[in-house]
Amino acid sequence: MPGTGSAGRPTLVKPPRLQSSTKLPKGLEDGGPPETNRKAPSRIGSAVSVASTSRMSEKDAAGLITDLTRLKAITHDIRIPAKELPHRKAIDIGDTTDDGFEFTDSVFQTEVPLPEEGFDVVERWQQDTKVASDEESNIDDDIEDVFGEDVISVSSLGTNPDDDADKYDTDLEEDLTNLPDTEKQDEDTTPKGRYLRICEDMGIQPASYFIKHMSETELVMKFHGLGPVGMKAMAESLMINTILEKIDLEGNYILGEGTSHLTRVLKENVYVTELVLTDNKMGTEGAKAICELLSENKTIIHLNLSGNDIEDTAAEYFYEMLTRNAAIKTLLLQHNSFEEKGAEWFAMALNENVSLESLDLSWCHFQTKGCVMIVEALRENVGLKYFDISMNGFGLEGAKAMEETLKENKYLIKLNLSYCRIPLEGTPHLAAGLQTNDTLEELNIGFNPLSAEGGYAVLVGIERNAAKTLKMIDFGNLMIRKNFKDLCDRLREDRPIKIKFGGVLSDQPRAKKKEDDPLTKLLNDPLNKLKRFVEEAGYRMIDLLKQFDTDNSWSISLEELKEGVRKTGIDLSDPEINELMKRLDKDGNGEIDFSELIEGDNENRLARREVKKYVEEMQQKEEQKEKLASGADPKSYMQLLEDTSA
Repeated sequence: MPGTGSAGRPTLVKPPRLQSSTKLPKGLEDGGPPETNRKAPSRIGSAVSVASTSRMSEKDAAGLITDLTRLKAITHDIRIPAKELPHRKAIDIGDTTDDGFEFTDSVFQTEVPLPEEGFDVVERWQQDTKVASDEESNIDDDIEDVFGEDVISVSSLGTNPDDDADKYDTDLEEDLTNLPDTEKQDEDTTPKGRYLRICEDMGIQPASYFIKHMSETELVMKFHGLGPVGMKAMAESLMINTILEKIDLEGNYILGEGTSHLTRVLKENVYVTELVLTDNKMGTEGAKAICELLSENKTIIHLNLSGNDIEDTAAEYFYEMLTRNAAIKTLLLQHNSFEEKGAEWFAMALNENVSLESLDLSWCHFQTKGCVMIVEALRENVGLKYFDISMNGFGLEGAKAMEETLKENKYLIKLNLSYCRIPLEGTPHLAAGLQTNDTLEELNIGFNPLSAEGGYAVLVGIERNAAKTLKMIDFGNLMIRKNFKDLCDRLREDRPIKIKFGGVLSDQPRAKKKEDDPLTKLLNDPLNKLKRFVEEAGYRMIDLLKQFDTDNSWSISLEELKEGVRKTGIDLSDPEINELMKRLDKDGNGEIDFSELIEGDNENRLARREVKKYVEEMQQKEEQKEKLASGADPKSYMQLLEDTSA
């Protein structure tokens, strides 16, 4: 019998723990007799769970009875009801149990009678639910009165923490404190969860392609029809994305509004290095947002804003960005609406920025003045390596400006001047610039009105370049002539160069105007041939007359002239002899007298003086050509054009 405490209650001794080798009595291992397996849910289980600081859901009464029965069998504590859970019944002081235990204090004994046959346990449980809630608090007090301070140890009775915990894993031991919070379960902070939640809040359909590829390093969504609203939802999820390095949203029509949403979340992003927003119609509003972004964000180094209807006034924003951002390397702005004022801003930016390596301003609205300003700014630029200004209005003045830039710039590697309306007169300036440039490797001057002669002049300039750095030149669909083709072959043998052109024209025979060349005219003159014979033979004109005058008439007839020419071996044909007879027979009497022969000699002397003067002038011109060519002067190429077009 337990001892009695100061309050009149029995002093309880904490039951010993059951070792793992302890077995339950036969018949209790299966949870009690078969007839007790469908007992109604017990309130005592709920009470004990509360007392042990845990909450458990409604369970089968049979399971609870089995647990309590096992406890009683292990601890031999008569206070634990066995097999049955009677309704609560007051036990007075002095009452004894079947085992002989005498109560010294009033307690409650619970007792649940076995259900009669055919009794519906579920129906009975529903009836007792209300009663259970009313009696729960009283049961808590009753349990504590019975077990005292040891109530906290009820769930661990018979368990050794060093043994397998699953061996006696009962409902009383269930810990429900770690169940997931439904609110936290709904709060998905991943980029995907954030995007889905935002789309739901905005009432838009999520982009499945974005969900599928948002965890990759490159997001390429071309022509997905996002619009500004879709861009806003996507941008919010990108705020916490630390994986993306490239964003390509070409052709999604996000406008300026969508661009603003994107730039807002990219200001603090340090992962995205390439941003492609081609054909999104962002306009000046979007361009301003992008430039403000890059004034703060130094991670993005490649930017493509082609085809966005960016107006001339937005060029100032790019100037401010390029003067503040020394990290950006590539800026592509083709197919926008920049004009002369914009060209001025870009020229100033090129004068100050030394880090930009690639700039594309092709297919904009620059005219000659704007092109000249931009090209002149390249002279002192030390950073740009790739420059595309094709499809803009260069004209002759632009070609002249490019000549000086090619001579002074030492950093450009690739240059595109196609579709720039460079005329034939501009090719000497390009040729002169190419002659001295020692860094350019690729040049595109296709689809300009150069003509075959202009293309040949440019090719001559490349041939005169001693550095031989140019690896490729593109003439587009230019039709060339044989001299161009021959020069191409020589260049390909001399250096590794690729030359693109349209086709080869057949050279048409041209009528040479010998009269325009005094030297050629003199050499073919019959009178000069006759004079040369006289000089070579050491004759005088009177000696010639005597030799040819066979009838001693002091005159030479046509027959005598022909006979004399044949005998002396003078290289004159019959037509030339006839021409000589006409020229020397001044009076037309059919004979050449001595006075007419002397007059012809005087004419030949004058012709020779003119030819000598002409030869001297030609020599001076050749010397001047060599001087101009060595100095890369465009005048030498202009002369080349004249010579090849003659």
